[in-house]
Amino acid sequence: MRKQYPLMLDLTKRTCLVVGAGEVAVRKIESLLAAGAAVTVISPEADPQVVEWAAQGQLQWHQTTYNGQDVRSYALVIAATDRPDVNLAVHRAVTDCGGWINVVDRPDLCTFTVPSVVRRGKLAIAVSTSGASPSLARKIKQRLEGEFGTEYTGYVDFLAEMRQRVLAQVDDPGVRKQIFRRLLGDVYLHASDEHRYRMAEALLAEAQTDDGGQGGNDDETVESWKPQKQAGAYADKLGH
Repeated sequence: MRKQYPLMLDLTKRTCLVVGAGEVAVRKIESLLAAGAAVTVISPEADPQVVEWAAQGQLQWHQTTYNGQDVRSYALVIAATDRPDVNLAVHRAVTDCGGWINVVDRPDLCTFTVPSVVRRGKLAIAVSTSGASPSLARKIKQRLEGEFGTEYTGYVDFLAEMRQRVLAQVDDPGVRKQIFRRLLGDVYLHASDEHRYRMAEALLAEAQTDDGGQGGNDDETVESWKPQKQAGAYADKLGH
């Protein structure tokens, strides 16, 4: 099997084509819409969900069979019909123009595959077997869903905000690294929003005091700085 390169795509407003509109196609379409893609569907018949999306203007539905329509303008194409001959025709058309094609249940015909994904806000954990066993990917996904709960949604938002604040307010790269490492502690993950930000404020205040007093280029100061005074004591108190 060919090796694959994992990546995350920004499909916002990018045109994507799905050929087919059955149960499998619905899952593919839903994920594309969630990513902000501009979706076109080609299929003579459609699942009620696809009909509803079309009526709401969320996608364009061409109620016809695929018979060689131009695929060159699409960022990626998914062939998800129950007719192998149609799927193969779509594959040939896309590969002939150097496009990206996914043929459901035919990893050998895919230039990209879609992983199983656990989403917690900005956090996305993707699991892929390179098409070898979608069932195994789903099984692993279910385990990850139990390990990474909904608490990660707010926590990742918090980390994103703190990262920008640290970059803007702390000059010393070594001190920044210490702060980022500290923020990964479980006490921040499991704290309420209020306590989480209180601890972070104390941590940032201490870092600015120490960094500002010692200068940003003293390697010894950077290595020895450990945020375990005010912020550390507060975090330890919450953790017990």
